[in-house]
Amino acid sequence: MGAITRSNKSGLKTAENTSQVYPLATDIPTGIKKPKSNGVSKPKPKTKSKPIPKAPKNPSPIIDATDASIKKQTKVEPLEVPSDLTLPQEFLDYHTPGFIEGVKYCIERDPSLHPIIVRENFTGFGSKAFDEKLAKADDDRIHLYWYSLVRSVIAQQVSGAAAKSIEGKFKSLFTGGDDGVIPTAKATLDMSEEQLRSVGLSRPKVKYVQHISQVFANSNEKLTSLDFYRSATVDEIYNELCKLKGIGLWSAKMFAIFTMEELDVFAEDDLGVARGMAKYLEQRPHVLQRAKEEVANDDSKQTALKKRSKFYNKSDSKRTWKPIHDVYVLHIAEKFKPFRSAFMMILWRLSLTNIDVLDKE
Repeated sequence: MGAITRSNKSGLKTAENTSQVYPLATDIPTGIKKPKSNGVSKPKPKTKSKPIPKAPKNPSPIIDATDASIKKQTKVEPLEVPSDLTLPQEFLDYHTPGFIEGVKYCIERDPSLHPIIVRENFTGFGSKAFDEKLAKADDDRIHLYWYSLVRSVIAQQVSGAAAKSIEGKFKSLFTGGDDGVIPTAKATLDMSEEQLRSVGLSRPKVKYVQHISQVFANSNEKLTSLDFYRSATVDEIYNELCKLKGIGLWSAKMFAIFTMEELDVFAEDDLGVARGMAKYLEQRPHVLQRAKEEVANDDSKQTALKKRSKFYNKSDSKRTWKPIHDVYVLHIAEKFKPFRSAFMMILWRLSLTNIDVLDKE
């Protein structure tokens, strides 16, 4: 599909509270048919899709072996790291060229990342299957963008199972026509608040979905122009997305990586990223020490250090990991530009965050 490479600027809105539900946009409805009814409709038989092969799962020596979830795994010998740091051919075949370039860059910056990268394939962002799914909706990119943002709102502050249930009911609202009607921004605006509430959306979420639909139903809005996405920087897109009700900076970044497939996205305010960075630095204290020395010479970063970190660890906290200040998290991630999306995927893996859950049918 191929994302446009863009530069970054500053001056963005503050992100909303993060959730561990990641809004993937690879399930864009393209033709929901109304079931023929002469009483009771017969359920369609379920068909099983052919599973995508995965690389063998071997626990990486980089992951803290004391983690409870790791203890439950079968103990396997660590993967041997090749002297030239080459990636397995199966791994290369499974992922997109852009993502491969990104992980190679990460390995160049930190060779010790090699085992955690090749431990298993990345089945979401970065995989060819994920890219092909998005490409199917490429002929109507604006519809893809609208639906991705609606899904993001649906998923906020609820479990993955609840989000999937609500989304299914939301889709069912659009099966009233003889030929079937797919969810669109304009069709959503024709729905009453009561109809939208009936699928499980809270009153605020109804307002968010209606506002997003109103913007995307207007051809004069920037977000409905493909030229805007092609010419704007990622930060300019963030700013425009954050004008939407219900969309904060965190949601905008998830949109950029999981819908636009941008290669240089980094969300330091994400819980999984923060936890992954803590795990990463547990094994590499020298990396944190060097970051502290470099930050000490930057007045603006020294000022930022005076603010409380987003994941400040209180004395009575039950966390099993020690949060690192946002300033250091961002500073360390800067060394992986312009492929911070790949680095973020690695941190999610280190934190054992399942970011593929919403991409499963």
